[in-house]
Amino acid sequence: MRKTRDDLTISEALRDPLIAMVMRADGVKLEDFKRLLETAAVKREQRANPVKKFIDVIKSNPAAVCSYC
Repeated sequence: MRKTRDDLTISEALRDPLIAMVMRADGVKLEDFKRLLETAAVKREQRANPVKKFIDVIKSNPAAVCSYC
């Protein structure tokens, strides 16, 4: 079976035996780790895409294009 991505999903990370061993060794609770991953995912989604930000500026102020010419 071939994976098309390198990163684990949150569900996969929470079920991963190696991650579970490290968490146990470090005294990290599963619920705390889950909350951390979910918070990071939300923050990552909220970050503005630089290209989208640029396009939004151009749409709201066409004169801004001249500064990039």
